[in-house]
Amino acid sequence: MKSDYIHNPPSLKIDLMLRGIRVEEALGEDLTSYASAGPGIDIVLPRSTLVNVPYGGEFTEDSPYVLKRSKKGYVVTDGKEEVPVKLVTQPGFYKRKTTTGKPFSSISTVHGSYVVITPSPRCDFFNRNVECRYCAGNFDVESGKGDITYSVDEVLETAEAILTERASDIIYLSIGFSETDDGGIEFLTPYIKAVKKHFNCLVAVEALPPKKNLWIDETYAVGADSVLYNLEIFDRELFEIICPGRAELVGRQRYIEALGYAAEKVFPNGTVASHLIVGLEPPGSTIRGIDFLTAMGVVPILPIYRPRPEKALRIEPLTTEIIIPVYRHLYRAVKQSNINMNWVRDISTVTTPIESRFLAGETGIIKTLFESFYKSRLGLKAAWGLSTIRRKLRVREEPTDHSGR
Repeated sequence: MKSDYIHNPPSLKIDLMLRGIRVEEALGEDLTSYASAGPGIDIVLPRSTLVNVPYGGEFTEDSPYVLKRSKKGYVVTDGKEEVPVKLVTQPGFYKRKTTTGKPFSSISTVHGSYVVITPSPRCDFFNRNVECRYCAGNFDVESGKGDITYSVDEVLETAEAILTERASDIIYLSIGFSETDDGGIEFLTPYIKAVKKHFNCLVAVEALPPKKNLWIDETYAVGADSVLYNLEIFDRELFEIICPGRAELVGRQRYIEALGYAAEKVFPNGTVASHLIVGLEPPGSTIRGIDFLTAMGVVPILPIYRPRPEKALRIEPLTTEIIIPVYRHLYRAVKQSNINMNWVRDISTVTTPIESRFLAGETGIIKTLFESFYKSRLGLKAAWGLSTIRRKLRVREEPTDHSGR
């Protein structure tokens, strides 16, 4: 391990996501109020770098990093040097329930400042036994095969709690696969409209591509400000092996067509994104995926695959030295394509393009000031206002054609 990772927050973030962390035994149950929804803990590194770090799992046992208590709080050490860190406490609402008795934690998933609401934790890939082999997202075998649906009022209560506590400034709505032409947007429409009606906030939708582009127009028209169609793996052969449901029931080409149409024809610059999971394909393939997506105006989001004992799919070797160039390339490709980087930011589970600029050696103070404004209440209000005006103009000028495309 390179010794300078400990004092380089973006590199340290990647190394921590890749290796995980061991926890000083004395901390004991202190971490229960800090653990995130997944198998990790959200930590703020120096330079306000937010990271979700796996701990307690089998693959973290050999991590060189240890989380320890210090006189002033907490530190992360590699055994030689240490840096002060802060632990992110779970938002208060996460332990409460809706007025109907449903736990907010069953409706939403918290990862630092990234909170996803899943109105129906069902994904038909599981019912067909063609689920993604890594089982990513907010769906698992138990919930994916269920038939739970949370009401609009329950989702509104959740959104209100998120926004009141400023757990997130954007409401993310997620849905699994359902074999309908609309890709699930008809199901999500009442939720999107209700959130936009009751709150002055931005809404992002994470779904699978619909069969026809008219539903992408509809997604924007009903109030979505951003959309994510997650290709996950760029390599054609690995995509078919690891994501059999996506390959068979959606198709790689449909992902590409939908992402291109959404980015080039419908949504504002920087608001169309797609995951490419680092570690499930060779780094060179991920880089080709970055170039392909950014050429269409799509923001690549690069989470690092976290192996499970029963799902050890990771391409080896996978080290920080090998994948840092991938993130450097991410920043340069997004910048070269003039894609707005401020939408995809402050996510603990991924290194975003805007964070990757530090790996590429850029630290301009003007950019830092601009980001601070963008994250402020005034900046968020301005973004919401501009988004609302743009939607009204576009929908008025280009009414949705339900005859199909």
